[in-house]
Amino acid sequence: MKNPFLSLKYRNFRIYWVGMNLSLIGSWMQVIALPWLTLIITNDPFKVSLVATLQFAPALLFTLFSGAILDRFNKKAVLAFAQIGMMIIAFIFAFMVFTDSCSFEKLLIFSFINGVFNSIDAPSRQSMVYDLIDDRENLPNAIALNSVSFNTARILGPSLAGIIMAVFGVGYCFLFNGVSFFAILISLYFIKLKTEQKAQNSEPLHIFKSIKEGFIYVSHKQILSEVLLILLIIATFVPNYNITVSAFVKFVLQGGEKTFGYMMACSGVGAFVGAFFVASFGKFEIKYIRILSVVSVLLLSCIGLVSNFYYACFVLALTGFAFLLTASNINSTLQLNTANEFRGRVMSIYTLVFQGSTPFGALFAGYFTDKFGAKFGFIMCGVVAAILLLVLFNRKRLRRKIKTRLN
Repeated sequence: MKNPFLSLKYRNFRIYWVGMNLSLIGSWMQVIALPWLTLIITNDPFKVSLVATLQFAPALLFTLFSGAILDRFNKKAVLAFAQIGMMIIAFIFAFMVFTDSCSFEKLLIFSFINGVFNSIDAPSRQSMVYDLIDDRENLPNAIALNSVSFNTARILGPSLAGIIMAVFGVGYCFLFNGVSFFAILISLYFIKLKTEQKAQNSEPLHIFKSIKEGFIYVSHKQILSEVLLILLIIATFVPNYNITVSAFVKFVLQGGEKTFGYMMACSGVGAFVGAFFVASFGKFEIKYIRILSVVSVLLLSCIGLVSNFYYACFVLALTGFAFLLTASNINSTLQLNTANEFRGRVMSIYTLVFQGSTPFGALFAGYFTDKFGAKFGFIMCGVVAAILLLVLFNRKRLRRKIKTRLN
């Protein structure tokens, strides 16, 4: 068992980690507040899924461009630009709530704009971790600690959001998020990287050629392509909690903001334990990533089999644990098997898969949740994901059978 906080000995990573911790709490408060605000305005789970779709759709359009830019330019400057953009959007959300000028259409528009900035932010954060760690062997620990901070925020953010929404109102969640961005902006100011500028290459940036080279690189390395396909499946069907859990709370448990916040916090508790586990024991082999991915989607289906708040929270925590173990190990596998000159592009593909799949998963979950209920939405997401994973893991055997029958 390793020291789970080993990577904090590096000054740059320590400063970055503290700032990101504080900022992510605010971000998770907005993650909880936005779907709940949409549900209050529309009373329609499918419209909640549309907001989620518009928020993550830009990942499909802009993430790959971000990766090509990151491999050439200053990551700190790109990350700061994205953070400032999301801060402005958070303040706009707060202003709309406080002035009672919210509408479903405005939520769609500003969710999309926020998604544009997020499509720049996510690959920047993922690829920058490598530059903050001096010893490559400690990279899995740093990635796991990033997950610890992310999931600490998943615990604190929803809990605080539930309390603040109940006591002060939903607008204060957006306001707190806007203020919290100053933490990461200040930390970026104090971080000093050895190579802060990558634009010294005099050759012009051919962005589409650069993106193509990134995909060719991934396709020629089996370990990279397989873990990305696993991530594509689980990221599409598992983390649609904003839709499935919000509907489960409102229509199955007959609960309110606090219940929603507590359930989301339980998912965060499970993920936090999973991240701490990875930080303590290191990266898993590919065979364990396969097993964990199947376990996570089966647990998701089990949520749809219960109607009790405590049982649902317990299974949701287990789902968060298994999902985090899978995603964190996929991240480590990608980073450790990628050449530095391709890191920005590979991590942009990682972000594209992780976030770009969300619109499709959100629409899938939203449709079945709206038509057949929240419990059925959980079951369908888990079952379809499990089938796709089994096909992926047995693709070579299936190809041989098909060839045998054709011959």
